[in-house]
Amino acid sequence: MEKLIKESALHFGNAAVFTNIFGVIFSGLVFPVLTMVFCPQPLWQGPELFIKSFHPLQMATFFCGFFLVIGSLLTFVALTFIAPKEKKIWALSALVINVMFTAVVFLNYIIQTTYVPYLATNNPPETAHLLAAFTMANPGSFAWALEMYGWGGVGLSFIFMAFIFGKSKSERILKWLFVINGLCSVFAALMTSADMKWLFSPAGFASLIIWNLLVLLIDFFLLKFFRKQQFEMR
Repeated sequence: MEKLIKESALHFGNAAVFTNIFGVIFSGLVFPVLTMVFCPQPLWQGPELFIKSFHPLQMATFFCGFFLVIGSLLTFVALTFIAPKEKKIWALSALVINVMFTAVVFLNYIIQTTYVPYLATNNPPETAHLLAAFTMANPGSFAWALEMYGWGGVGLSFIFMAFIFGKSKSERILKWLFVINGLCSVFAALMTSADMKWLFSPAGFASLIIWNLLVLLIDFFLLKFFRKQQFEMR
């Protein structure tokens, strides 16, 4: 019975990682590039210019962000199921932290895909005040605080989950990749508290690119890890 549960969790983990990869590629690369080419949103100068430049395609990256968040969370569910019994406490702690902060990121993407388009297309009287607070086109918006602390918390969960991996070469690599991802995410959240505008600086854009590449690298090693576990069970 335990073997069947683990085998099911490994298949589930593979699907979760591919979901995450889809999210990374389309939310972090494909749709941002398409948006910049076909309907770019200028640097934030106020609600009026944002509304004038608004296009529904700009929301696609946030819709794909749901796949990124869900894939990450479900991967942690799979890792919790296959974690060794003596390390379950680390896995469960990581999962709880991930769930809490995933909810924060999810809330932000709901705002970006639903409330911001409503403000931009209907322009109610409160738009001038609320759009500046909630659109991620504004580097000083509340939405960026949600985004960075949400992913900072998810990064913290990666540090906890790193402790479930063993001593084989591939697992040691995964452990360090998880720790590096976590430390970078937490540091980025703290940097946002110090200066929110750093996100739109060259360093901010570089860190975003590096983070996406790091997540893809983690996903690659996770797929190898799950497949190795499946092979050892045969």
